[in-house]
Order: sequence, then structure tokens, then C-alpha cells
Amino acid sequence: MLKYAIRNALHYRAKYSIAFVLIASFAFCLALSLFAFNGFWEQAGIYARSWGDITIWIDSGKLDSEAPASGWPRGEAPTERLDRALPAFFEGELKATKVIGSSYVRGDAYGRSGRWSLTASSLPKARLLAEIAIAEGKEPGEGEVLVSAGLRKSTAIGEAVTFVYKDRDLILNSLAFRVSGFFLPTGSTSDYMFMSQGQFDALDEGIKDNVFFVFLPGMGGQRLFMTASEYRLAFNAFQDFARKASGRSWAVNCGYETAEQRHRSSKQLIEFFELIMLIFLSALVVVALATIVNVLFITLIDRIKIVGTFMAFGMRRGRAVLLLSSEMLVFALAACTVGILAALAAAGPVSSLKFTADNWTIAVILGGKRSLTIRPALWAAGATYLAGTLIPFAAAAFSASRIIKGEVVRLLHYSK
Repeated sequence: MLKYAIRNALHYRAKYSIAFVLIASFAFCLALSLFAFNGFWEQAGIYARSWGDITIWIDSGKLDSEAPASGWPRGEAPTERLDRALPAFFEGELKATKVIGSSYVRGDAYGRSGRWSLTASSLPKARLLAEIAIAEGKEPGEGEVLVSAGLRKSTAIGEAVTFVYKDRDLILNSLAFRVSGFFLPTGSTSDYMFMSQGQFDALDEGIKDNVFFVFLPGMGGQRLFMTASEYRLAFNAFQDFARKASGRSWAVNCGYETAEQRHRSSKQLIEFFELIMLIFLSALVVVALATIVNVLFITLIDRIKIVGTFMAFGMRRGRAVLLLSSEMLVFALAACTVGILAALAAAGPVSSLKFTADNWTIAVILGGKRSLTIRPALWAAGATYLAGTLIPFAAAAFSASRIIKGEVVRLLHYSK
């Protein structure tokens, strides 16, 4: 039967050519999409954990301002005592494998075209966590800042910006900067402006780290994230420690964000794009199925008397349907192979494409480098073969069954 199917498939290759192209196109689109989504999920995990398994921040200004100076042992402010004791806590209590401390200053930036609520931070420290790609302009120097590409319509390179903020003593300050360039924002940096370490230190001299990116053991492998209760226990332990270390008898102003929360945001975006892909591929399947049915009708009409003769000598209708639909299976296997090979060949060039749109949601699924991460996988190739052969084969079997049933009865007055 296989030899017969291959011989007939080659004989009718001209009539099957359109169906072949459609199936190959479907396989190419499906394989490349699965390779891309495999990369999306990988990038989502990297993005979620790039800012730590748990990110903890402290409102150091309130911590110092609300504590009476007369209660500070040895003249140390609460933030100073906390800063001195934190390394032992992260290592001993949380068993952290790595902790990156940083600081930020929230305020309002005033430019020629309006006001923006921004968070100032150090560019060198931010790059310890994730890639900060510059879309336009240059690295910030003395008296310069790097702002999100989302502000390109509101400001320009070289334009003066005045940043108004409160320091740790809650004293209102302001500094003037020039915009040196625009960076491609991520979900965690969309409202940030970055500057050199020296420039940031000048905002509030002696400022202590007030945000900590904590990487915990055992995460990122088989177990990507902790459970919600484990996150909460870790944060509660930090709160208790901070209260004792700072000498406060009431709650410390702090909060936290988890890698699982960031991954959940990425998951929603990826699932939305998967839905779009499914709609597109479904439309392609409908066109391919209509073409397959049309091709089968033409080829079967040419051979209906031969099929009828086979059935007159005892071949059952199911056997005849299998014989004819196996031709489409041969073509589908060849077309899927071509489509998958084309997808593998396209993986390199597609991965080199850069997406520099201002929208930070793109970075959530592409990563800081803003290019597609194509990850070929055996399961993706297997799924492509399965869908690319079973759908045409099922359509061919259904069409052949309907055509044979009607035409054989009409021409030979034969039923089985």
C-alpha cells in the first residue's frame, strides 16, 4: 500500500502542488512559532528572576524621620544600624546565594513639555541586574540622565530637565540635568531615569541601599519560584529583623515584589500572543483543508473506476479510503519536513531582528536585548509533524469516504 501511495503521489504531484505549499507553509509557521514561544517562556523566566527571587524595599526617609534622634544608640540612625546588620540576615536567615543592594530616589521631573513622576537610580547598579539597552543617544555623564524611550515624544536629547525630590531628611531639593539619551524600558524600569553612580550619590550624599534584590537557593531550576506562603514568610522575617535591627517598636515602612508576580505578568502577555498565533494558524488550516478536498476530488474522479474495480473484487470501502488518503499522508510528511527545515534555517536571521519599540511589554517577552530568542526543540518539531500530517490525513480520509461512497454507487451500483 505504501509503494502504491508513493507512486500515485508522485504521479499526481502537479495537482497536489498547491496543497503541498499550503501544508509546508503551515508547518513552517507552526514550527517557527513554537520555537519562538519556547524562547518566550525561557525569557519570561530569566526576566522574572533577573530582579531577584524576592525584591524588598524600605522607605528609609520615613524610617529615620519617624524615629526620635534621642533613641539612636551611639548616634547611629536606624538606616545605618539596619544597613550594618543586613548582610548577616540575608546570609544566615534567608540563605541567599546573592544579594544586590541598590537605592532610588523618587521625585518629579519637569521638562519643557510637562511633568513626569520618575525614579532616579544608578545605571551601573541597574546593569548588575539586567541589560539596559540604549535606543538613542549616549551614556549619561556629569549633569546628564538617561530616560525611558517612552518619553521620546515629550522631550529631546540635550533638553534640560529639573528633578525635584525629597532627601532622607524630607528636605525638598532639586537638580538640573540634560537628557543624554533614551533607554529601552522593561516592566521594572519604565518610570526610571538613570545616571552615573557619582551623579546619583550627589542627589543625597551618604544614602544607604533601600532596595535589595535577593536570589535564593534552589530557585530557577526544576523549581522556578517559591510558593506565595514562602514569599510571605521570607518577607515577614525581614520585617521582624528590620524592626529589631533599627530599634523600632512598630512596623517598618517596606514592601516586596516576587519573581512569581513578574512571571505572571509575562504569562498573560505570552498567552495573548499564543491566542493570536492560534487564530492565524486556524485560518491557514481552513484554507489548506478546502484545497485538499478540492485536490482529492479531482484526483479521485480520474481513478474512480479503478477504485470501483478494486472494491468489486472485495476491497472494503475503509481499505479504499485508507489507500487514497495515504497519498496525502506522503505529501504531508514531505511538506512538514520542508516546513520544519525552513523554520530551522530562518531561526538565525529572525533572531538577529531588533525590536526597538518604546512599549515595555515587548521587553517582558523578548528580554533586555530586544530580539527574538528562537529555541528549536524536539517536542516542537514533533508537534508540527503531528498537526501537519494528521489534519490533512483526516481531511483526506473524510473527503475520500464521501466521494467514494457516492461515485461508486452511482457508477457501479455497488455498495459494501
